[in-house]
Amino acid sequence: MRIGIIGTGRMGQALAAVAAEKNYSIAYQIGRFSPELVESAEVDVVIDFSHASQVPNIVEVCLSRDIPLVTGTTGWYAALPHLQSFAQRKPSARWLWGGNFSRGILLMKVALQALLSLWDKFGDWEALLLEAHHRHKKDAPSGTALELQKVFSAVKAIHSLRVGEIVGEHKLILSGSGEEVEILHRAHDRRIFAQGALWAAEWLLSQPYFVGSFEMALGVRVSS
Repeated sequence: MRIGIIGTGRMGQALAAVAAEKNYSIAYQIGRFSPELVESAEVDVVIDFSHASQVPNIVEVCLSRDIPLVTGTTGWYAALPHLQSFAQRKPSARWLWGGNFSRGILLMKVALQALLSLWDKFGDWEALLLEAHHRHKKDAPSGTALELQKVFSAVKAIHSLRVGEIVGEHKLILSGSGEEVEILHRAHDRRIFAQGALWAAEWLLSQPYFVGSFEMALGVRVSS
């Protein structure tokens, strides 16, 4: 698999390292999007871990050139309806996005979806989401936290912490009178996200057409 990587930050570096271990060919790795380079380079797939401001241009250029694209950047979801509409007009579009390529977060979403069906019986309980990441992360709340809130709509507030070198933590607190339940996902190594993104790229290349999320690729559908 020949990969073009957009993003030279921590996730971009982790992705390049894991791809090299898997003996994938990295055609280029750039921090600032270059339409000319993306259009001229021979790649099987582009994986984007750059900046939210670049995502619309990256999506439009890649899909207009029939280049499969995996988007791992967060903070751009206000543009999703427009970009989905654009992608759906391309008969051979292959585009997969995810705010978090961790399989553990996927399990957490499935668990929260199951809990939501019972939540109306816990009218005196409250739900709060806490998320923590390293001090270099720009967006807050995290894209993953916003996705979890969509899955478990009972969450009334998200609190964010940016400190140190925390890879990523998401904790749902369900609090009732005299008791509480916590559901926690903690990422110990950002390599898990790189591994998930490469799995997503491999899966995407096996599809004649796909426009959707990481959950959809895995056959898991959670309502928002």
